[in-house]
Amino acid sequence: MADLAQVSDIVNAWRPLNPVETTRAEYWIGAASRKIRRRWKDVDQRITAGTLQPEDVTDVVVSIVLSVLPKLENNGVKSVAVAAGAESRAITLDSSGGDERLSFEEWMVEIFEGAAASTPLPQIKAPKAYGLNRIFPDWKEVYE
Repeated sequence: MADLAQVSDIVNAWRPLNPVETTRAEYWIGAASRKIRRRWKDVDQRITAGTLQPEDVTDVVVSIVLSVLPKLENNGVKSVAVAAGAESRAITLDSSGGDERLSFEEWMVEIFEGAAASTPLPQIKAPKAYGLNRIFPDWKEVYE
């Protein structure tokens, strides 16, 4: 099966890639495409049927890959400090561990599953203003 995005999509969204980054991007595009197909098994049929826009799926893959590519050079590193005089270096490793590299954000899930039902707004009951609103007498709010 063809990947759901191409390296050119990464280049267009980010910057030109060197040969090593291109190879990595190809791998991660494939990994993201497989993960999408594992979770939403009908993605190819929906694209073919026109109920899912291929550009939206490409946006998801590109976003996932861009969240991984820049981090590969410093995998596991949380912060780095370098000093020039007498040569000093400090590296803090990320202790979170277990973070999945390829993860779906809420907006990505909405592309495949539709927007979540809107959250009902709270209803507030308050006494009528009884003409005490002298600052904004034409205010259309009604208190009940």
